[in-house]
Amino acid sequence: MTKKKKTKILPETCSLQITGIGNQGDLMAVIVDDEDLSNFNDKIYVMANNRIKPSLEEGDKIFGRVFLRNGNYWAKPIARTQVANEEAQVIFGIVEKRDGKYYLKAADKKIHMDYLLESIGNSQDGDFVKVALAGERRFKQAHIIKNFGKFDLNKATSTLVLEKYDIPFVFNEKIKKELDNLPIINKKDRLDLSNLDLVTIDGDDSKDFDDAIWAEETPIGFNLIVAIADVAFYVRSQSELDTEAYARGNSVYLPNMVVPMLPEKLSNVLCSLQPKETRASMVCFMTIDKSGNLQSYDFKRAIIKSSARLTYKEVQEALDGKKSTNIAPVYKKVIEPVYQAYLALDKARKKRGALELVVDEIKVKVDKHGVVSSISKYESYTSNKIVEEFMVNANVAAALALAKANLPVMYRVHDKPKEEKLKDMLPLLHSLGLKLPDPSEMRPSHFNKVIEMCSKNGYAQGISDMVLRMQSQAQYSPENISHFGLGLKDYAHFTSPIRRYADLLVHRALIKAYDMPDGGGLEDEVTMNAFVDMGQHLCITERKAVSAERDITARFVSSYLQPSIGSDFDVKVTGMSTAGLFVRIASLGAEGLIPLSSMPDDRYEIALGNVEMTAERSGLSLKMGDALKAKLVEASPITGGLIFKYIDEDGSIDYMDKGNRFMPRTVARSRKKEPINKEQANEEPIKKKKAKKKYNKGNKCKD
Repeated sequence: MTKKKKTKILPETCSLQITGIGNQGDLMAVIVDDEDLSNFNDKIYVMANNRIKPSLEEGDKIFGRVFLRNGNYWAKPIARTQVANEEAQVIFGIVEKRDGKYYLKAADKKIHMDYLLESIGNSQDGDFVKVALAGERRFKQAHIIKNFGKFDLNKATSTLVLEKYDIPFVFNEKIKKELDNLPIINKKDRLDLSNLDLVTIDGDDSKDFDDAIWAEETPIGFNLIVAIADVAFYVRSQSELDTEAYARGNSVYLPNMVVPMLPEKLSNVLCSLQPKETRASMVCFMTIDKSGNLQSYDFKRAIIKSSARLTYKEVQEALDGKKSTNIAPVYKKVIEPVYQAYLALDKARKKRGALELVVDEIKVKVDKHGVVSSISKYESYTSNKIVEEFMVNANVAAALALAKANLPVMYRVHDKPKEEKLKDMLPLLHSLGLKLPDPSEMRPSHFNKVIEMCSKNGYAQGISDMVLRMQSQAQYSPENISHFGLGLKDYAHFTSPIRRYADLLVHRALIKAYDMPDGGGLEDEVTMNAFVDMGQHLCITERKAVSAERDITARFVSSYLQPSIGSDFDVKVTGMSTAGLFVRIASLGAEGLIPLSSMPDDRYEIALGNVEMTAERSGLSLKMGDALKAKLVEASPITGGLIFKYIDEDGSIDYMDKGNRFMPRTVARSRKKEPINKEQANEEPIKKKKAKKKYNKGNKCKD
């Protein structure tokens, strides 16, 4: 009697990877990217699909239909989703039905084409989907591989975080078990600072408080204390918590959600320095002179009890003379000496010439339903700078202490701008009668001087944006190349181990360097080479977090501004390219594009370095930082894009406008005069009324 093969329940379609060739010459595959089918070990044979070019080979990933035939599992390939050893061609978008056919409208403002969907399965018009692209470069086959249902911003947020940027979100069961068996603090082995009036100062809506500060004046300067949550005590090397924290690398802060590096029990409770609660802490003791120079430092494990949870706004109001009932008890003995210590630290910062950029940061408030309630610029107070300077100096002390102990250090490094990037700035500086020194002699203070001088002409924001773009990216590395932006030779991240894994590594190294009790130190086998690999990984996770935040914030901003389509805005030029002018709404900080096709009919030249655009016939001239009027014509939450239309203030310039889609008639180019293609060369010139010449009306702006 033949034993009947048990049929396993499989989804109709799934992702597979080609593993090799079977005995009969057929390709073999395994199911991937599906945890529910991770234990499926039956052989899967792959059918031929001549439409997929080039032919499938080992290592390729495919999206296919799996079925049972004659007792064997077969996969019919629908699309190649990843070439062996290359990244998958996967995009997200909205299903749109037009003229009886279905298309994918990409949820990415950089993708300007729609893709024909050969089959949509159970998907419907308006669904938010993940699509695999395959085939020739110009003739992509688009196949839906995952459907998230009808599009809404909350869903897009979680999808883009989980899927597009590959950011882990759910903590597994093993971690939940570890949280039930965390180590207990041994108070006897720790310095007792529970009677010291340490305070936390954070934003109004902060949920985790991982740093507290204190200061006292001395005859020669100040004694400072920075107390940081002792995350290393709870998160031990090689534990599930440690493995997951390293994989995440950092917390991700989005308008309507936070993806924490550590579970809430740690990030918001045990490692949050809540007022009047006993907490394990890593404490940095520092002495500075009256000029803010670091004289000595020490690190100890301690027990602390924060005296008050203060906000930046509350501290600022107190410094301005308006004390709340919350801050009054600690103002005289804590806030006043902390402020005086800050003034000394600020002297040192200015002396070393740390980079001072004019940066617009957007604060988006979202309600529980994912609806944007308000958008505003972040307000930065002196109180923000107090905390920043205390943290910077604690970070310097940590880097110096570990270098002295001859242990691996995860430095936070920032290289000088590359010479080729500096060249982009020269034309604008030349037009303003300014210049920079040779790259080898470049200091951040040189940029500060340029920004200061440009502010007199209303260019502070524009030049600051340019300086920011030409900066090298800050990195995590055990190789110390200094921190250019801060003007510091030795710098590491020590102050936020609940949200940055690099800080946790620094804490572990300090525990080892100072032979601290209670465990959690850096393991002996961790080498410099290991730190190199970890630094590269942490740079990647950081960039993912930044990209996700920018991406999703732009979508919420677009949603918020949708009702304002057709309205005029005051904007400033933040960049320019052959695509058009990049502009920022002055009141909100939101950024968008004025396409060249919406500009007055003319031929445009972009000066070297993309700092100035001039019109050949009208004489219209636009520079970085110029103030303009622009009409909002498109705000798309799906892509996060804002499209504006240039407004001619004196009404003399004509437009050819078809709804929100402008017909391209202008050409942005370099100093060369030749047309961009043969068709354009044969076109009859469009005759229009000559526009009045404008003389940079937008230059008179205030910062």
